[in-house]
Amino acid sequence: MFPMMFPARANLMKLNNCNLPPTVYALLNSYVNFSRETPVKIADLAKTGRACFFDFTYPLATGWDKEEFETMILNHFLMRRIGYETVTAFKIALNVKLNEIMPNYNMLYSSINDWNIFNDGESITRQQTSNGSNAVNSSSNATNSDTSDRRYSNTPQNQLADVRDGKYVSEYHYDQNSGSATNQTATAGTDSNEINETITRSPSDKIKIYQEFLAARQNLYTMIFKDLDSLFYQVVS
Repeated sequence: MFPMMFPARANLMKLNNCNLPPTVYALLNSYVNFSRETPVKIADLAKTGRACFFDFTYPLATGWDKEEFETMILNHFLMRRIGYETVTAFKIALNVKLNEIMPNYNMLYSSINDWNIFNDGESITRQQTSNGSNAVNSSSNATNSDTSDRRYSNTPQNQLADVRDGKYVSEYHYDQNSGSATNQTATAGTDSNEINETITRSPSDKIKIYQEFLAARQNLYTMIFKDLDSLFYQVVS
């Protein structure tokens, strides 16, 4: 698909007519538009020629479009010079760098990509438990006593007092009956009631939430660009 080989170091310098490494644009233009009757437009150079730079494997999270990812990197550094004398050395460094940093960025990207921004919201769960007990106790006690003291004398001349004190008693009956009854009733009960309530509130300002999502996603690219910056030629002032 890309018959052009990466140019040797001597040819790299000719691309810019100087002793400085070439820019990403110069390389892409050389690879993509060489011997083409109708050149590829600048806007499509990175997309068309990305395979010449990224011909190695590196971890990329599911959901992250590989073509978009690589095109974004090339377009961001389009006018920057590579920081190595040869393209091979640059590609080796790019390979190492992406394999070093992408596992961390993949985790961040997955957390953003799985964010259901239009449905996720605040969830409040309230639990209320009430316990009650009731008890009724009733008791009644009844006591009865019955005493019968019967004394008789066959000698009527005796005084009543003599009969009572037992001095002159010919027949004596002393009966005593007693009894008691107790009635006790106890009733107890326990009431328990538990209520669970969940309230979910979806975000009201969904435009703002979506803007925050885009900003977070763009920040990932910004951080990746910063990590890759060391691979390009640094201008010393």
